[in-house]
Amino acid sequence: MPNSNRKLGLLPGSVVYTGENPNYNITVTVIYYSKNSHKRDVFSSDDKISIDLSFDGNIWINIDGINDVNLIKEIGKIFDIDSLSLEDIANPEQRVKIDDRDSYIHIILKMLQIELLTKEVQYEQLSLIIKDNILITFQETPYDMFESIRTRLENPSTKLASKDVSYLAYILIDTIVDNYLLILDEVETEIDDIENKLVESADREDLENILALKQNIAVLKRFISPIRELISKLQARSMLNYFHEDMKYYLRDLNDHGIIVFDTVDMLNNRATELIQLYHSMISNTMNEVMKILAIISTIFMPLSFIVGLYGMNFEYMPELKWHYGYFITLGLMAGLVILMIIYFKKKKWF
Repeated sequence: MPNSNRKLGLLPGSVVYTGENPNYNITVTVIYYSKNSHKRDVFSSDDKISIDLSFDGNIWINIDGINDVNLIKEIGKIFDIDSLSLEDIANPEQRVKIDDRDSYIHIILKMLQIELLTKEVQYEQLSLIIKDNILITFQETPYDMFESIRTRLENPSTKLASKDVSYLAYILIDTIVDNYLLILDEVETEIDDIENKLVESADREDLENILALKQNIAVLKRFISPIRELISKLQARSMLNYFHEDMKYYLRDLNDHGIIVFDTVDMLNNRATELIQLYHSMISNTMNEVMKILAIISTIFMPLSFIVGLYGMNFEYMPELKWHYGYFITLGLMAGLVILMIIYFKKKKWF
């Protein structure tokens, strides 16, 4: 049964995991940090999860794995997260968006990567809940790009450790957006390679590569295009409850990155479309070259065929047939015609 069908007939707000890793071992990492202290606790799904909500500082709770809906519901109960948000968290195919739920904001993003061998785009959903001094992140697998951020939090003297969770959320989003740019650079390099290959020689394999590239760009566009609107909403005055006034410069810089990413993916999509046009153009040019060569060969053989046909007629009175050197003169005439025609075609730059 398709994963999306698991929710058919259920009421809105029903928390059902619709992903592909139903037996994944869940890890919960709780990081307590401030400008004076740092502590990290790690729990498995079998452990009793204990969170010190009285901590005088910031708390980052990261859940690696969203297949355990009971755990998701438990986290929702502890932090008063409504069922609609929990439903979105358990659905890894949820669209990119931001929701203001009055007591917290819920942000959904996609973390992207490209397989080195297959060049296939892989994606994973990241859900962020910002509530007071707590940041909760949900991701489907433990693989992310945030380990350097966790390391920076261990040093209380860093700017990241001295700021609140809204700054940490900004850093996570900025890291994801910057990674988009790295992926788009790889895609652009792939487009350049295919384009150079097409100019040299186009074949059926090139068309397959272009179509696969178009599919990857479609995935990128689907997840990257909404990022511009999402970042724009972060700068709204209604978000001041979660992102303080001094964050406006960081969010403005993040918005610039979002615009660059949006424009880049749009440009790459246009270039991929142009690659298909270039492929058909190169195939057409190749066919034209083949037809031109065949036409030249046919044109060269036309007068030769006439001469051979003329002397192949069985008439009795053909004086040339009695010449001692007639055969050799005819061959010389045919060779001369071929040479003259080749010289003429070369002069006209027909080949």
